[in-house]
Amino acid sequence: MKIQNARDEIKIATIYRVLIAFCLSSFLFLVFFAFFPRGHMVDILAPGLNVITMLLLLGYFHQNPQKHANLAIKLCAFVGLFSLVPSTYYFLIMAWLGKWRFIDEFPPITGVMIAAVAIGMIMLPKSYKKTVFIVWIIISLPIFHYLILHPDELHSLRGHELLSLLGPTSLLLYSILPYQRKILRHLDRVASLLKRTEEEAGRDFLTDLYNRRGLQGWLGQLHHDDRISVLLIDIDHFKNINDRYGHGTGDNVLVEIASRLRSIYFEKHTIARWGGEEFAVLLVNPKDNTLPYIGSMFQNALGALPCKTIGKVTVSVGISSIAHHEHFFELVDQADKALYSAKNNGRDQSVMYSDNLTQHHSQAS
Repeated sequence: MKIQNARDEIKIATIYRVLIAFCLSSFLFLVFFAFFPRGHMVDILAPGLNVITMLLLLGYFHQNPQKHANLAIKLCAFVGLFSLVPSTYYFLIMAWLGKWRFIDEFPPITGVMIAAVAIGMIMLPKSYKKTVFIVWIIISLPIFHYLILHPDELHSLRGHELLSLLGPTSLLLYSILPYQRKILRHLDRVASLLKRTEEEAGRDFLTDLYNRRGLQGWLGQLHHDDRISVLLIDIDHFKNINDRYGHGTGDNVLVEIASRLRSIYFEKHTIARWGGEEFAVLLVNPKDNTLPYIGSMFQNALGALPCKTIGKVTVSVGISSIAHHEHFFELVDQADKALYSAKNNGRDQSVMYSDNLTQHHSQAS
């Protein structure tokens, strides 16, 4: 969970930076051509539309970053790529018509083109990679074609720059990006392994219930206003079971009781092995008037059927009051006092906590 949250935070922060950078770069182009006009409407129109689009996209993304992240990535990449196509073809067509030399009028946007392709290749899903490649071909091939047929422009400094950026530099980019994606896949595998290890560390190996560590993690996922009650359930005379039948049989009894615990209560709750032969059941937002009966329900259900080899097994149950989940340890202390009362009064019963209960420090076996 923590790993996934960290990945989401990185993803959201990256999208914010890309959108803001795209918006600022387009704004700087807009300002530059406003102060140093060249007489081309596209110099103002293209960056102006990009600024407006990125601001709208920022507002949309900011409304719900988690929900809108994937769509924001796609829209940003496509706006960046497709905004370059009209500008490129405008200057190419006019150059073919003899209005000007292409290298003299084509704005210095090849760096932006490469950046847009890189963003698309890195951030878009794999299914969109062909689209990015096709757009790049649509932009670069006509420029190559024009320069090859106009050697005087090709062999200028600007012509060499365009040829280098749209050729070898792009090939280098395409060769590096697969390694970047392999690194991301490797990080995903590591994250998955760490998540699985973390989940296993929060589980009791024998019963596959939460252990105390796992229970703390579960508590951290409750809503702010959730209230809970704690039931502590102790198997009666468990030491005698181990002594008489062996620890293997004792383990089987623990597994059987854990299995039965899963099928008793169907409202929101969780179950943990609290330690030894003791289990904890946490009820979320239980009704006050039903709480006194829930302990008996667990006690009767667990003792209703005999366990294999040893026959009838009974349990004692201690029930806390209901309070906010931040008071978990206080509720455990209450349930513990009620459990000791049940055990010291003959076992095979459930007791609900009240202020007049006295804690007994010597546990009956």
